[in-house]
Amino acid sequence: MPNINEHSVINISSENLNKLSEEIKFISENSRQVNTLSVRARDSADQGERALSDVRTTLESFVESSAQINAFLEEINLLTQQVHILGVNAAIEAASAGKHSGGFSIIAEEMRRIAAKVKETSANIYAVLESSGTLAGNTVNAIQAAGETLELLEVSANLSIELSGSISEMAKIRYDDLKLYLPAAVTENSDDM
Repeated sequence: MPNINEHSVINISSENLNKLSEEIKFISENSRQVNTLSVRARDSADQGERALSDVRTTLESFVESSAQINAFLEEINLLTQQVHILGVNAAIEAASAGKHSGGFSIIAEEMRRIAAKVKETSANIYAVLESSGTLAGNTVNAIQAAGETLELLEVSANLSIELSGSISEMAKIRYDDLKLYLPAAVTENSDDM
């Protein structure tokens, strides 16, 4: 028959083993929760990467459209120069015709005024497009940086999944070892693992 000291040691050991069993269960559960959160983070990172890719494609299309608009503006500027030259030539002809020019000089002046207004408007459009192109380029760069960050998040999530799986597996092994060597001490806790 064990003496009082042996009985106390056995009780203390049993209590310690029960505490250890609870701690292993706690670690295992937390590991599962970390794994779940990591999977969600990885999935969110994947969705974010796809969304950024769509935005990047849209912005690249915008930049291409802006380039086409710039080409049209250059064509408009050439036409404006030609209209302006025609207006100057018409004014010269009107001056040489003298009093017989009638409303021809008024038409020539109006042609030059319209050409100047079209040129000014084209310059304003070009400036806005240039600014938009710069903003689009900056946005593409920001999207690229965000994509790289999401890729790092995905890598971190994958590592976290692996780590939590390892921790959970290790806790399970320790718990199984504990059950194997001391079945009576952990029997009441075995339902939760």
